[in-house]
Amino acid sequence: MNPLTQAIMSGIMMGAVYAMLSIGLVIVYQTAHVINLAHGETYSIAGTVVAGIAAAQFLPIWLAVFAAVCIAVLFSVAVERFLLRPRRAWSHNALILVTLAAALFVHGVLFTLIGSDAVSFARLISGAPFRIAGGALPPQGLLLIVVGFVLAPAIPFFLSGTQLGRQLRAAAENPDAAQLMGVNVDRARILAFGIAGAYGAIGAVLLVPLVSVDFHTGLDMTMRGFIAAALAGMSPLGAILCSLGLGLGEAFVTTYFDTLAKDPIVFFILIGIAVWRSRNIRFGGTRRA
Repeated sequence: MNPLTQAIMSGIMMGAVYAMLSIGLVIVYQTAHVINLAHGETYSIAGTVVAGIAAAQFLPIWLAVFAAVCIAVLFSVAVERFLLRPRRAWSHNALILVTLAAALFVHGVLFTLIGSDAVSFARLISGAPFRIAGGALPPQGLLLIVVGFVLAPAIPFFLSGTQLGRQLRAAAENPDAAQLMGVNVDRARILAFGIAGAYGAIGAVLLVPLVSVDFHTGLDMTMRGFIAAALAGMSPLGAILCSLGLGLGEAFVTTYFDTLAKDPIVFFILIGIAVWRSRNIRFGGTRRA
């Protein structure tokens, strides 16, 4: 097996998942100007639901996937409708803390339901792996790459190339003016959160069969999606490219260094983003260089 080729394949698979997560964060931000730290919980919820249904064996796997995606979408929509909308007048920082509280609540619920052990379920597509230049790509991994890099670029086109997408952006840029022009701002935000929830759930049902999911996976996924989105300046296309780069970077670190080094490097990148973004903050009437 060629370690380089295998690292590239693994990185592209993870990059596809990070792309869907970062795009979910971007569409919510561009519609509601909120960083939704509970976004990754749609990943955890969907993966846990499918794993539970598969273990109980009372629904076919594809119906379990459909149910999991619906539940994740409902959770994402509920965050907007019941947590954020009544507090719309709050500052952005306060709303971020509200979404963090929602994420921690889901952590507690999942820990109560499944405990600390990771869970998984059978692959949606089985078969012999594809051998490419000394690397092995399972059919499930190929499905993940194709779906991820088809769905993720669809959002930039949706936001800029369709009337509904432009309405969503208008609802964020100037809600009052958009409402005067006939845009239903509340519906636009619900739609954005619903799309984001679906993307997080789809990422889970495609990746979890290859790895696993536990009660704290959601915040990890939020962190990685946020890093990609922040590096891209909340640009949809840029977020996709940064997600791919982040996935490849993690794969190379895991292959050539140590799996335990992956998370410290991710947090180092996050700190770097915070420092870079804060360079223009005013301090005592001057700007930090």
